[in-house]
Amino acid sequence: MVTQDKKIVGKNFVRLGKENDGGYIMVDNFQSNGGIAYSFGLNDDVSWDSDMTARGYEIFMYDPTIDGLPQENERFHFVKEGIDGEENAKKHLNTLEHFMAANGHSDKSNMILKMDVDGAEWNFLKSVSSETLNKFDQIVFEFHSVIRPKTQDQTNAVVAGVEKINRTHSLVHLHPNNYDAFLILDDKILFPSTFELTYVKTSNYELVDDENIFLPIPLDQPNAKGCPEIPLGFWNRRYNNVVTFK
Repeated sequence: MVTQDKKIVGKNFVRLGKENDGGYIMVDNFQSNGGIAYSFGLNDDVSWDSDMTARGYEIFMYDPTIDGLPQENERFHFVKEGIDGEENAKKHLNTLEHFMAANGHSDKSNMILKMDVDGAEWNFLKSVSSETLNKFDQIVFEFHSVIRPKTQDQTNAVVAGVEKINRTHSLVHLHPNNYDAFLILDDKILFPSTFELTYVKTSNYELVDDENIFLPIPLDQPNAKGCPEIPLGFWNRRYNNVVTFK
């Protein structure tokens, strides 16, 4: 289930990263003297990471599919490994807790997490503890295969993963990735398979329900340049009819 989009009181959004695919909407609430950000899933695009370094953040970057970064930055810290729910040495995968401990960050708080890992987010959410998630002020995900899980176990993983993140964080923005498919429900409601989502730590913000949030917002851009956005419209007025897939 994808939950209701909350409105943040007293804060604005900002877009970080390049135009179209690779840019993300975030809350303009970054530590004034910089901080720590984790970035999983890079390919050849470090535009989001570069924008974060401009705000003073040290970026700890992970992707097992590339040998190196397309550009260097003194605040970039790259490791050729990826995220999963457990250690897998053959595939160069490990847990977030492992990476945080290796970097000396286990006792840090109000960090930033960005994750676009082509479906590995579900194994991650299955095993990560709420205590670990609670160390992050903002989390930007790309959720894949929301409407097209191949097995019942995968469906269960999607539902359980979203329920877990909802315990500590609140959804404040969602954007459909127009590279992927979508369902048409009741002949009028579009429900995408792949979402970009921005979560904030619930205890750090004043949040209210708002049925007048129209999606996409002006800061959003279609992932596939030249193709139309998937219009979600007044998502909060409609979401109760379309969010559960069991």
